[in-house]
Amino acid sequence: MEIYRLKNGDSLIDELKKFVSRKDSGIIVGLGALENLTVKLYDLKLKKYQEKFIEGPLEIGSFTAIVAKDVQGNMDIHPHIVVCNREFRSFCGHVEKAIVGATFEFFYCKSNNAASRYFDKNIGLNLIK
Repeated sequence: MEIYRLKNGDSLIDELKKFVSRKDSGIIVGLGALENLTVKLYDLKLKKYQEKFIEGPLEIGSFTAIVAKDVQGNMDIHPHIVVCNREFRSFCGHVEKAIVGATFEFFYCKSNNAASRYFDKNIGLNLIK
């Protein structure tokens, strides 16, 4: 297991994608704060995402991302998050974009086996093989 930190103003997803480009399959778990966040929710019947922008400051209650090879063979993340705002109202979903607030602390743990994705036409998503 390795522990890392992103700083205020960093693009959460861009920085994590750079990070995993040099790693093997695994998992990222993190916590911290965000200035803002865009999350998505997949509608299986419509086979498309609904998107919501959430203005911060936001506290991260939970962040988890699976690290696996995408359909092009590049390492990528599948990130999900739970946050709360100033009113302690919670939001969760698939992370599209986010800007780190005070900090984002995370650990990466390598998997014992390689994981990769394929496109499932019935679901409409890239799933783990």
